[in-house]
Amino acid sequence: MPGAGSRAGIIVSTHGGRQVDGGGRGSLDSLPGVVDAVGGAVPVLMDSGVRGGADVLKALALGATAVCLGRPYALALGLAGAAGVSELLANVIAEFDLTLGLCGYPSVADVGPEALVLRA
Repeated sequence: MPGAGSRAGIIVSTHGGRQVDGGGRGSLDSLPGVVDAVGGAVPVLMDSGVRGGADVLKALALGATAVCLGRPYALALGLAGAAGVSELLANVIAEFDLTLGLCGYPSVADVGPEALVLRA
């Protein structure tokens, strides 16, 4: 187990693994098993396919500690430099905040797996 101040963690990502002929296991499908396996010992970050606020909510609902914005970050940086990255982050945060509210959650701490279950 990492000591205090350690920066250890796990990033769940397939980096295109679903492009394999016959289908591969997606990162989001793998996330709950990874979260269970580490049992809170280290942070678990979700990568692959996070593009907006709803994607952030899904990852957090499945147990991710945080998300990565690899491709959107790189595209924003290439398109508009630091200002593009700032705008991307502001937009994703705003989308997540809106999604959180529309789903009836007052804070991120209230989000759990039930967020992904259709309520009758």
